[in-house]
Amino acid sequence: MSRPGRGALRMVVGSVAALLAVALIVALRMPEVAAWQWYLRAGKPGMADFEPRLDGALRWADDYFVVEELGDGAWAIGEPRYGQCNFSYLIAGSERALLFDTGPGVRDIGPIVGSLTKLPVLALPSHLHFDHVGNLARFADVALPDLPALRAQARGGRIRLTRYQHLGFIEGGIPVEFAVTRWLAPGSSIELGGRTLRLLSMPGHTADSVVLEDQGANRLFAGDFIYPSQIYAFLPGADLDAYAASAQRLAARLGPATVVYGAHGCDQAPTVAVPRLARTDVQDLARALTVAAASSGPIGAGLYPRRLPVNGRMILYAKYPWMVR
Repeated sequence: MSRPGRGALRMVVGSVAALLAVALIVALRMPEVAAWQWYLRAGKPGMADFEPRLDGALRWADDYFVVEELGDGAWAIGEPRYGQCNFSYLIAGSERALLFDTGPGVRDIGPIVGSLTKLPVLALPSHLHFDHVGNLARFADVALPDLPALRAQARGGRIRLTRYQHLGFIEGGIPVEFAVTRWLAPGSSIELGGRTLRLLSMPGHTADSVVLEDQGANRLFAGDFIYPSQIYAFLPGADLDAYAASAQRLAARLGPATVVYGAHGCDQAPTVAVPRLARTDVQDLARALTVAAASSGPIGAGLYPRRLPVNGRMILYAKYPWMVR
């Protein structure tokens, strides 16, 4: 067998070098890659390509927003014409109300909130991805969890989100800026007047993810921590170990009859329903996250992100443990 010539050897070395360069670029831009994976898997976020059919007690509030009264002074406000079918939640006491998430800002959510309550409203995002903070700047009273990283980011009472906190570049948007009027300590109570909510820090989907516990009504408002669809644990800032620990901790807090309300509700499109889950769903998610966090190799389906079944309503899309950054 003849030895390869110098020209062939140079081609091999050049090809290996090119592959290493590509691998290095991908590694350095992993947050961007993860975000674009999300864009592709979510069916290119933007406006929905179907005519929504409403399930349960949902009703059209106008030609864009839907509303369902949950009872006990709470409402689900949905956006089924938007591709990610966001749901925000308005919870009212006798003195003020709290809006948990504000949607992507495609439309101003303020008039819908104003039609449901005349109380002063405190806006609080479950986390800082673009589809949850789009209307924050429209509210005079905005709260964030009192976390060191967020405090350090604030300047003069205002905060401008970074590229990978916000992820709005997915839809051609830029990171938003808004005033913060209140910093709420994790574990603290939020008094609304005859109604008390508890703010719980649940890192994993993002480092600053929070949920709201309403023990008086036996409800949990979960944001993107859990909802019936594809659960993303591979986007920039996701941490599998933290997510698994949070899910285990949350499952231990919930009662068997607690209703969990998630932030996205078009898993059965074109039928739209308020995304309700139970403690058993949180337990199933905790198990899937624990498996994903313990394995550094391919598990489930797909190479990246790895896809693990959670239960009949959810699939976990996970990064590799070493990708935390």
